[in-house]
Amino acid sequence: MKKILYFAIKYLKFKSSERGLSAIAIIAFLTIVISSMASVVILSAANGIHENFLKKIMAKDAHLVFIGSGKGIANYEEYVNKLKEIKGVISVEPYFEKQALIKGRLNVMGVNIMAFNPDIFKKDKDLKDQFHLESGEFNLHSNNSILLGYNLAYNLGATVGDYVDITIFSEDYLGLQYKFKVTGIFTAGHKDYDSSLAFISFNDAQEIFDSEGYAYGIALKVEKPYEIEKYLPEIKKACPLYYFTWKRLHRNDIAALEDEKMLIKIILFFFFMVVAFNILSTMIAMVLDKKEEIAILKAMGLKPSSTMQIFLLDGFFIGMAGGIFGSFMGLFLTVSLNDILKLIENFVNFNFNLAYSILKWTGKFNPLPKFEFFKSDVYYISSFPIKIEYGDIVFIMILSLLLGILAVIFPAMKAGKLKPVEVLRND
Repeated sequence: MKKILYFAIKYLKFKSSERGLSAIAIIAFLTIVISSMASVVILSAANGIHENFLKKIMAKDAHLVFIGSGKGIANYEEYVNKLKEIKGVISVEPYFEKQALIKGRLNVMGVNIMAFNPDIFKKDKDLKDQFHLESGEFNLHSNNSILLGYNLAYNLGATVGDYVDITIFSEDYLGLQYKFKVTGIFTAGHKDYDSSLAFISFNDAQEIFDSEGYAYGIALKVEKPYEIEKYLPEIKKACPLYYFTWKRLHRNDIAALEDEKMLIKIILFFFFMVVAFNILSTMIAMVLDKKEEIAILKAMGLKPSSTMQIFLLDGFFIGMAGGIFGSFMGLFLTVSLNDILKLIENFVNFNFNLAYSILKWTGKFNPLPKFEFFKSDVYYISSFPIKIEYGDIVFIMILSLLLGILAVIFPAMKAGKLKPVEVLRND
């Protein structure tokens, strides 16, 4: 075994060669390094984007909600107190979620009204992080105050300080109108929320929906939302009402994200297949380059199986070293990605400004627009959301290692079948 390992390492030494084999071997190694590095960045960025989307829907809809029938949940305060005592539950809030019509200066639109206690934006960190204030303030303490999504406010022609009319239809189809003052305009980075969502206080909702003493539902959040199932036995015991988990409410979205992640992995697999063919061509070239040496070794007693093991070890070394080094490079690039993009932005804008300073004296040169990867007036994100999952790193390392070994099976078999007499006679 020591001899096999010796020759495997000897064949991988990057020494100068008449046929330029060292360049081919280095290229094969760098190809798998770059592929692993790119794969780590791609999967981490995809994870971050998915995580960002899921956080937005969990910020609005909580991790689990109880829904009442008719006017809602009558004894909601009793359930709220019981649920707060459960280990792992971090917040429990009664809420309303109803549809209505909203009229502004320019338009009449349908609106999804959500109502919480006025201090929700101070207590709920997720809600505060995901719903960013564009103007005004998150103030629902005053009677008949309302917060509007950015696109909704734009379409209504409403600004902070303006009044809008909310129309609610009662059980006898009578339209009841209430006037609300806009105290804030927010953006969630989610089209549906920004275009149709409004917040009012819980007390105002009880009044306009004729539900004094009731709550439409109870919103609950836990420490580990991705493991919501493990909290269900105690939660159902404390509150035996009809409930939805966030996974059930958004199962189509979650399934779509899972399918997207699987598609990315399939694409990366074919990406690595290209790398495997590059390693295959390298190892075939290595066998041809070393065929005289292999023939002499076989004539001296080296078994065909041992010859195959030499090249299989070479594939293992290339795949393992390339996968590990590439993964660590990918982790470094992933963590530094937003800083690197910022440096590129600053460099490009510096040159734009320098060019303008030099050419503006001609009188025919207008200032160049500021270069940004994420334009604030176009995109909802200002940087790449990144989430590193170590399962993805293991997947990439295993994939690079397996393809590195599989790619050398044919060259190894070819080396094992070389006949010393024919090779030495022809040369």
